[in-house]
Amino acid sequence: MALAVCILIIAVIALSVHCIQLRREINNITLQLNEVKDINTNLLIHSKTGTADQLINEINSLLRKICDIRADYSRKNHELEQMMTNISHDLRTPLTSAMGYINLIQNAGLSETEKSRELDIVGQRLIRLEELINSFFEFSQIVSSGAPPKKTELNIISVLEESIVHYYDDYSNQNRKINFDCAKSKLLINSNKNMLLRIFDNLIGNALKHGSGDLKISVSDYEGTAIKFSNELADTDIEVMRVFDEFYTTDISRTKGNTGLGLAIAKQFTEALGGTISAEKKDNAFEILVVFL
Repeated sequence: MALAVCILIIAVIALSVHCIQLRREINNITLQLNEVKDINTNLLIHSKTGTADQLINEINSLLRKICDIRADYSRKNHELEQMMTNISHDLRTPLTSAMGYINLIQNAGLSETEKSRELDIVGQRLIRLEELINSFFEFSQIVSSGAPPKKTELNIISVLEESIVHYYDDYSNQNRKINFDCAKSKLLINSNKNMLLRIFDNLIGNALKHGSGDLKISVSDYEGTAIKFSNELADTDIEVMRVFDEFYTTDISRTKGNTGLGLAIAKQFTEALGGTISAEKKDNAFEILVVFL
């Protein structure tokens, strides 16, 4: 009987010690949680007595997930702000150009023939602005809903020529040319014209900003429709593996005010249309290949 009483007393004492340690551990956990709950930190909960390791491990697992969510939210929020700034810049470019031609018409004392020519250019810039707005709107729908873009049968050669004509004066002003190599005048595919125009505009415009010499564009229809854009690099510091990353720019690109969004959008639009896009650097030559199967 005495032995049983002693065992019971020892058990009660051990249980009391364990309860005290557990209470201290819970207080310790509570204090640490109060420290980390309202601040953006990667700190985890640490045990002082080792009596609640399983609970602490679960809490730390949850804290890691919260930290990941916070970091992801912060990154996406920052990217959204940059995206809105860059889209604003893209939309402002043709608008600023159109306003410049309007100012020229109003103040340069042009003849009626010259005014008519300049008004045609203004019209082209405003049409391009409308196309950009439409493509951004459609892309936002694709991203938000996951719905595929609307496709129709179209002549991809005609769409490509439209983009080339749009940049003809810009290349001529730099004493450069766009050499278009295609054996066919008609190549039909099911696609989306606005998105194709945006892809080709971005690739031709990127070559204008960051390339040197003439731009070579070639089209082949062997095992799919493949369009290759190749030119010499003016910026040799470019990292080919990153050119399609959103907001990627080199130091030289930043000084030119480049947004780093053009090739990323080209990639997103190409993939949304079921195609692939890749880049390759050979010595001082830079090639981008777009393929639609």
